[in-house]
Amino acid sequence: MDHSIDQSWRKNIVRARNEFFALVTSFFRSTGVIFPYFFGIGTHRKVITEEYPDPVSSRTESDLPAKTRGQLSNEMNLCTGCGVCVEVCPAQCIEMEAEKSPDPDKKWVSKFNIDHSKCLFCGLCVSVCEPNSITHTKVFSPSSTQLPQFIKKYGKGDISPDQKEKWRRMKEQERTW
Repeated sequence: MDHSIDQSWRKNIVRARNEFFALVTSFFRSTGVIFPYFFGIGTHRKVITEEYPDPVSSRTESDLPAKTRGQLSNEMNLCTGCGVCVEVCPAQCIEMEAEKSPDPDKKWVSKFNIDHSKCLFCGLCVSVCEPNSITHTKVFSPSSTQLPQFIKKYGKGDISPDQKEKWRRMKEQERTW
C-alpha cells in the first residue's frame, strides 16, 4: 500500500509542477503582449479608443456611406407644398404653412420648419416626397446649447399684399389672352 500512495503522490507532484510551468509561461507570454502596449514600445501599439470630436480622425463627408441619414434639408424651389411629409412624420418635427400661388401645380410655402431636436432621422419624409425636395444631408452630429438653434427654417415667407395683387393681375391677363 505504501507503494501505491507513493505513486499517486508522485503523480500529483508532477501534475502540479507542469501546471505551475504552464502558468509561468502563460504569464510571460501575456506580459510580452501587454507591456509593449502599456509602455508604448515597438510598432505594435494600436490606439483603440477614438476621442470625440477628434479633428484629425473625425469623419468627413467622404468617409460616410452614400445613404447616410443626416440632418434634413429642403430645396424650396422643388417643394410643391403638398404636405405629405408633414402627415407621415411620426415625430411631428415638420411644420408647414402653404397658400395658393399662381402656379396651379404648386403652393406658396410660406413656412417650412424642421425641428432637428425632434427628428428621428427615419427617412419617411424623404421617401414620400414626390419632387424630392427633402433630402438627408451628411451632417450627422449637430450640437447646440439652445433648442431654437435646432429648428431650420426653409419657408419663403408670407405673401405680401402687393404680391397677391400682382398675381391677381397676372391671372386676369391670362384670361384675356
